[in-house]
Amino acid sequence: MPDPILDRALRRVRAERARDRRRRGGAVTAVGAVLTAAVLAGGVHLGRHSAPEVLVVTATTADGVRMTTSVTPADGWVRLSAVVEGVAAGERCRLVVTDAHGRTHPAGGWVAARPPEGTALAGAVLVDPGEVAAVSVVTVDGRVLVAGSATRAP
Repeated sequence: MPDPILDRALRRVRAERARDRRRRGGAVTAVGAVLTAAVLAGGVHLGRHSAPEVLVVTATTADGVRMTTSVTPADGWVRLSAVVEGVAAGERCRLVVTDAHGRTHPAGGWVAARPPEGTALAGAVLVDPGEVAAVSVVTVDGRVLVAGSATRAP
């Protein structure tokens, strides 16, 4: 036989628990939204102040060889993204970084396409970002096809 007093008490307890869960859920959601906004705002702030300075090196020779290279700093090394145009088809080339001490560091190599259209390539070298002095395209037999100085704006 059902007990009406017990049933009413159980309904009341269940209703109070459901109400408490809804209240806590709303508070947790609000706190979570505030924390998420704070983390995102902090990330944007840090990203703006710690974004690496990308250095663009460009050079063109009288015979039409052109190079545009983006040098992106990393932690103790640099990434390079280059487009080289005007190199004779079949020429075996290297992208080379020269540091402030005059040492050269190969960053990649390729064979120029037929016909002489632009070649896009990416590379990396273990050179401190502040030490990059120049970027050049050199043939495997040592001829410099084009070279650009890595000058930084003051």
